[in-house]
Amino acid sequence: MDRRFSIAALVAFLFFITGTAAAQTLKIGAPQPMTGPDAPFGDKFQKAYSMAVEEINAAGGVNGKQIEVIIEDHQAKNPLAATVAERLIQQREVLILTGGRASGQAVEIASIAQRLKTPYLVDHPSADIITAKGFEWVFRNNPTGSIYPQAFNKFISEAPGAMPKSAAVIYDNTVFGKTIANSAMTFLKSKNVNIVNDEAYPVNTLDFKPIMTKVRGNNPDYVLMVAVATTDAILMTRHAKEMGLKPRAFVGFGGGFGVEDFAKQLGPLSENVFSSAAWSGNPNDPKVKAFYEKFNKKYGIYPKEHEVEGYAAIYIIADAMKRAKLTGDVAKDRDAIRRALLKTDMETVFGKVKFGNYKGPLGDPYTNQNVNSPEHSVLAQWRKGKLLNVYPKANAETDVVFPDPASKK
Repeated sequence: MDRRFSIAALVAFLFFITGTAAAQTLKIGAPQPMTGPDAPFGDKFQKAYSMAVEEINAAGGVNGKQIEVIIEDHQAKNPLAATVAERLIQQREVLILTGGRASGQAVEIASIAQRLKTPYLVDHPSADIITAKGFEWVFRNNPTGSIYPQAFNKFISEAPGAMPKSAAVIYDNTVFGKTIANSAMTFLKSKNVNIVNDEAYPVNTLDFKPIMTKVRGNNPDYVLMVAVATTDAILMTRHAKEMGLKPRAFVGFGGGFGVEDFAKQLGPLSENVFSSAAWSGNPNDPKVKAFYEKFNKKYGIYPKEHEVEGYAAIYIIADAMKRAKLTGDVAKDRDAIRRALLKTDMETVFGKVKFGNYKGPLGDPYTNQNVNSPEHSVLAQWRKGKLLNVYPKANAETDVVFPDPASKK
């Protein structure tokens, strides 16, 4: 009898300890592609989340409680992203979601978050529609797709002789690709630039030569390329250059043009290709320099846009949690975090963060979009295997090479 009581008491005690520990952990859910074609991006965010969590917990956590990020794999599949988000909310009882990776997945996650009344902080997906549906539970720190081309727009407007007379625009037929292409073409048309090619293609295209044949026939001043997939960015650029296209500039938009593999796979063919991105870091900012070195010391690589976005997201969430007066009631705590996010006014390594409602470049009515997003856009250029900021001048690491020395224009 005593033995049975002792075992029962021990089991009850262990259950109490485990349950108490779990209750002390504030859970953040992150649907990410950990397998499949986008797995390298999932790895980037996993590293960033882990580093931020370690730092925050080492500094005392959130009001004495530890935080954790639960990553679940959606394999870069939109329907699975919805399933994963719902599981994280209903089964894992996370207090908030972040992540998503691509816009198609984020659209699905946002709908689930809104329906199940769980805050979702978008850290990278950029299609305007994500924060243009009026969803009160969805927030976004990073710039929208229509903001991506802002640094490019400023460059061609301000740099002497940079405004093209004609341009070819090639983009993947995802919500991300269409958003950026539409934004870029709208601006170019407003400047009376002739769009000689408007070409959409499916993700993971195996042959861009038919498209490039048409583009070569029109001999545009600029070739603008949008790719959510790194493989598309690489192959598109390779086929364009191998087929002898020699515009004044090749300009890439999307994560595929800003990752190390772009230069590694293309070698000299990547030289002088522009990447107009949501963020590329200000090398003149001591905080950015310190973060770069800290990340490199831990992982042996220097961070780019994705890592910084993920790292900043965890700090934004932790800040909101600290101000939310959490009670342990999951539903109430989710709403408390949502209300705290509405009052966020802070600075991260990614930049200033304050959520608000305003109209985007194409007139979309944003809800809970970072009002500082337009300040983050940067134009960078591949130079001898390194992606260096060239515009705006305040962020520049080197002078811009323009027009491309290989150009026949």
